[in-house]
Amino acid sequence: MAWFLMLLAVGCLLVPFVTKSFALGVLCLLLSLVFLVAGTMMLLSARITSATRKVEILSAEELRVLREQAQAKRAANAETSAHGTGAAPSSTTPESPPRTPV
Repeated sequence: MAWFLMLLAVGCLLVPFVTKSFALGVLCLLLSLVFLVAGTMMLLSARITSATRKVEILSAEELRVLREQAQAKRAANAETSAHGTGAAPSSTTPESPPRTPV
């Protein structure tokens, strides 16, 4: 629809070049301005709408499940830090190859 308004604006802009009536020329220039502004606003509105995030509201059941998962994770982290294994570096890192003297 926005592109149709832009085409109407171009059409109204061309009318004053071919008409001999001053009133019709002024009217078409004003209509061209109106169509151009309306089309631009529609394009901007479509871009803003497509760029906004979709907000989803969680149900009570989904919130309960997420809360239980967070509590379980918190309990697991507290348990590992109480045993002293939380700060130990991972032993699964690959070893570097032996260096040879040059």
